[in-house]
Amino acid sequence: MLDIMPVMGEYRHNIDSKNRLFIPAKHREALGSPLVVYPNIRHKTLKICSVDEWRSITEKMTALPVAQREPLMRFFNRMGDTFEPDAQGRVTLNQSLVDYAGLRGSVYIIGCGQNAEIWSEEEYGSMSNGLVTEELLAAAEDADV
Repeated sequence: MLDIMPVMGEYRHNIDSKNRLFIPAKHREALGSPLVVYPNIRHKTLKICSVDEWRSITEKMTALPVAQREPLMRFFNRMGDTFEPDAQGRVTLNQSLVDYAGLRGSVYIIGCGQNAEIWSEEEYGSMSNGLVTEELLAAAEDADV
């Protein structure tokens, strides 16, 4: 069971020309500050997590053999960074993260339990079209949910 407040909900916001993006208050409250933003290896999206969650992820990677650990650490850490939301709840993402996820204009920020994800409108539309897949149904059955 999670010992933190779950990160839930779907929000749509705009990323501006200075790469500033509003992070929903509920997500900021659940994740704390600073926020860690890093590339998602499974999709062209970004993940947002707490510093404690990032430490847990890093510990898991550190336990891997060097041949697996080094490319993973390089992938996540070359673009990822920590961000302090400003007084309006915005973070200014670095250009590498923006480019990786193809963020421009309207983006989606969705809760995923212990973290959140940032999706471009195009990627989110593609994912939403196939929201309930055989893979998802099998995972739900395995988790008994």
